[in-house]
Amino acid sequence: MKSNKSQGGRFARIVVIAAGGFCLPFAAIAAGNGKNVARAWIDVRGENVEGRGWTDTELPFDRVPKRFAKELPNVWDNGVSPTGEFFEFESDTTSVAVRAVFAQNRFGERNFNSAAFAGADLYAFDEGRGDWRWAGAAGHSVRWSKNVEYGLAGNLPRKNRRFRLYLPLRNRLVSFSLGVDASSKTKFVPPRKAKPVVYYGTSIIHGAYNMRPGLALTSRIERKLKRPVVNLGFSGGARLEPAAAKMLAELDAAVYVCDPYHNLTPDRIRCNFEAFFDELCSRRPDTPVLLVSAPPVLNGWLKPDVSRNDDEKARLFAELSKKVAARHKNFRYMPGEGLYGSDEVSMDGVHPNDEAFAHMAATLVPVISDLAKGR
Repeated sequence: MKSNKSQGGRFARIVVIAAGGFCLPFAAIAAGNGKNVARAWIDVRGENVEGRGWTDTELPFDRVPKRFAKELPNVWDNGVSPTGEFFEFESDTTSVAVRAVFAQNRFGERNFNSAAFAGADLYAFDEGRGDWRWAGAAGHSVRWSKNVEYGLAGNLPRKNRRFRLYLPLRNRLVSFSLGVDASSKTKFVPPRKAKPVVYYGTSIIHGAYNMRPGLALTSRIERKLKRPVVNLGFSGGARLEPAAAKMLAELDAAVYVCDPYHNLTPDRIRCNFEAFFDELCSRRPDTPVLLVSAPPVLNGWLKPDVSRNDDEKARLFAELSKKVAARHKNFRYMPGEGLYGSDEVSMDGVHPNDEAFAHMAATLVPVISDLAKGR
C-alpha cells in the first residue's frame, strides 16, 4: 500500500496490485480490460462527486440526509442510492476499472437490470466532436457481490483524456474506488459550481428500465445542458408531500423540475398538489418551478378503469396547475402527451425505455434551458 498526497491532497489512498490478481473479498475483475497492467486504486470521496444536493449525508454517496427519514420514509429509503452522481478525472491511463462496496447484497429488481442497479458507466470526452461519448460499462461477465471489482475499459492508446464515471442507479454505495495504470498521471476534476437543475420524480427519474447509469434521464439532460443536475427520483416516493417541497427548497436551484404523475392517485392529487407547489414556489419565489406531466398508461386503452383514472389525473393536473399559476409567477406546467414519442416504448405501460428517455431529453432540454437562462 502506498499513500499519495499529490494533486493538492485530493488522492487519499492508492493501492497498487499485480495485474490479474485481486484483493479478497472483492470479486474478480472482468477479463480483457487491461488486466495485464499494474493498477493503482484511488478512493473516490464525496467532494469529488457531482450531482449531490447535500453534504450532510450518512454515507458519502447518499443523495438525501437521514434527517428526512422520519417525515419522508419513502424518500429516505430511495434517497440513499447515488442515482445521477458522477465524477470526472483526467488521466493518460490505458485501462479503467472500479471497486465498489455496497450496503446490501442485492443487484437487481423487476425494473432495474444489474448493470444499471449496481454497475458503473464510463464516458470519455471527444475533443474532436466536443462532447461526451460512451466508453464502457459493467457487463454480463461481472460477478456481482457486496464487494465487487471489474474493468470498464482496457488496451487504450496512451493519451491524456478526460473521463466521466457515473455511479450506480439503485444500490447504496459504502465506498468506491477508481482503478488506473499505476504508471499513469491521474487527477480528479472538481465538480462544477453552477446552480443545478433539481429534478424530483418517480422511479422513471430514478432510472427504472435504463440499460446503464449514463442513460438515466437526468444524465442525458445534464450532458445536453452542460449544467449540473441533482437527481431526486424516488421509486414510488414522489407523492407531493409538503415536507418534500421543503426538502427541495433547501437546494439553491436554477430550475426545479417536478415529475410525480405516476406516483399519484386522483385523491392524492386533490390532497397534496396545491400545498406542495404553494410551499415550493413560496420558499423559492425567484426560481422557476416546472411541473412535467406524463403520457397515460400506454396500454391503458384496453382497460376502461385505467383510462378513466388517467383522464381524471390529467384533468386535475391541468385544473390545479391553473390555480397554482395564478398565485405564483414562477410556476409552469408542461402536459405529458407525446413525451415518450411513441406508445411502443415501455415494458409495462408506465416506465419508458431508453428510446423514450432519449425523446424525453430532446423534448425537455429546450424548455429547461430557456427557464435556466441567466441563472
